[in-house]
Amino acid sequence: MRTLYFNAVFFSGLALWTLLYLPLGILLWLWQTGVGKAPAAVSIRNLVHLYGKICCRLLASQTRISAADRASPLPYPCIITANHQSFFDPYTLGFFPVKNIVFVVRTWPFRIPLYGRIMRLAGYLNAETLECDNFFDRARAVLREGAAFIVFPEGTRSSTGKMGRFHSGAFKLAMDTGTPVIPLCIDGTGEIFPKGSRFGRPAAARLTLLPAVYPKDFARYRETAHLHLQRHVKSLLRKEIDNRFQKDDPDASQK
Repeated sequence: MRTLYFNAVFFSGLALWTLLYLPLGILLWLWQTGVGKAPAAVSIRNLVHLYGKICCRLLASQTRISAADRASPLPYPCIITANHQSFFDPYTLGFFPVKNIVFVVRTWPFRIPLYGRIMRLAGYLNAETLECDNFFDRARAVLREGAAFIVFPEGTRSSTGKMGRFHSGAFKLAMDTGTPVIPLCIDGTGEIFPKGSRFGRPAAARLTLLPAVYPKDFARYRETAHLHLQRHVKSLLRKEIDNRFQKDDPDASQK
C-alpha cells in the first residue's frame, strides 16, 4: 500500500509540476534573455535546475533522501563525475547549488519530445553522436564560458548498485584543461527507482558532493595521468558508498 501511495503521489505530482512549469519556464526564459541578464543557453540551464529542484523536493517529501555538500564553494568551471543508479540521477543536482551546468548524455534522451529540444537549447552534449575531436572542442568551449559539466562515466545505470567500468573521456578533458573534478556519490536511488522497473518504491538515498580533485596532482604520471585520475575518483566514490554500508551495519567490516 505504501508503494502504491508513493507512486501515485510522486508521478502525479511530477506530471502536474511539468505541465505548470512549461508556460512559467517560457515566461522566465523570455524575461531573462530579454533583459540581457543571461545568454539563452545559460538561462535554459538555470531553468532546468529550478525544475529539477522542485522534482527533488517532491521526491524528498515521499522518501528519505539526504544531501551533503563537501565541495562548496564549488570551483567554476568544474567537471562533476557521478556514479549512475537510476533515471532520477540527473535530477539530483537540484539538491545542490549548481545551476549553469551542461549534461553529457547518450542519444536516447535527445529523442524525447520537448525534453530533447530543451537539451539542445541548453547546449548539452551527445556523447554518442559527436566525433571525438568535435566533442572535446565543444567541451573546452563550455568550460571557457565558465560552466560546469555533469558526466556519468559508467555510461549507463547500474542494476546492482555496484559501479561499472568508467570511461575515461571526462578525465582526459580534466587533464587537458586543468579543470577540477568534483565526485558526486549517488547512493540508493537505484533502490527507489530500480533499473528495468516502471514503478518506484520508498527507500533511503544519500547524495554527497565530495571535495574537488585537481588534475595538477596527477601531472607526474604524464601520458597515463588521466587513468590515475579516473581510478582515484572511482575509489573515492566506492569508499563513500562503502562507508554507508558500514554505518548501517557496524559489523560489516568484520564479516
